[in-house]
Amino acid sequence: MSNWLLFTCLNTTVNLKRTGNILKIHHRNMNVYCGGLFFTSNFDSGNLGRVQQVDLSDETKDSKQNDDLPSPDYEFNVWTKPDCANTEFENGNRSWFYFGIKGWSPGKLIKINMMNLNKQNKLYNQGMTPLARTVPGKPRWERIRNKVSPQLVEGNFLLSFTYQFPDVKNAMTYFVFCYPFSYEECQRMLTEFDKRFLYCRKSSPSSDPKTIYYHREVMTHSLDGLNIDLLTITSCRGIMEEREPRLKGLFQNNSHPRPHLFIGKRV
Repeated sequence: MSNWLLFTCLNTTVNLKRTGNILKIHHRNMNVYCGGLFFTSNFDSGNLGRVQQVDLSDETKDSKQNDDLPSPDYEFNVWTKPDCANTEFENGNRSWFYFGIKGWSPGKLIKINMMNLNKQNKLYNQGMTPLARTVPGKPRWERIRNKVSPQLVEGNFLLSFTYQFPDVKNAMTYFVFCYPFSYEECQRMLTEFDKRFLYCRKSSPSSDPKTIYYHREVMTHSLDGLNIDLLTITSCRGIMEEREPRLKGLFQNNSHPRPHLFIGKRV
């Protein structure tokens, strides 16, 4: 990493809203311009901690890393935040990254160096690659086809990869560790389940034993004030009129019933 010229770009904000005694953190986000491009993680599941532009002067190119990747038009060093960053529960897990880049020229090649990931040598040496998608233009997630370069530099795991931007103008390209499944997507999926199994609200001991039994309830809330849902999925065999008891500190929405009890079944 010698002779790299670095320009640090950091502009992290946190949006907080207090509702009663609950402090809701809507997004631990980052929006920043760096090297003429716009970087953001200001969306559900986004994770980006810091960005540094790598100077691509002739002097720097002559001393580039030995990673066998093609010469890029843009190059950036990127750090991700650890799990539970800036809270008392922060830990050393740093596998997840998910951010978007806008302002690039169509057809140009970018090189990204992920600087502070946990050691994932085996994954990337056996074919693992990050994913990318561009909105609009190429909205489906695809594995990055260019070769990735995992390596240890001064004891730190460094993942470098290149990506050629598609022939689309004014679009945002997203990069992610693996296929994301955000809280918002999960809630939409559960809402669809609620509609699909709406008939389950009328389940009773007279229901067909082979019929699916589905029940969704909010068990509690996360530190960010988000729902932690509990699903009960089984057949109607053994269903009773009685329902599961409420537990202290949990299932506090009294307007929503608990699931039925079942003969010969337990949670």
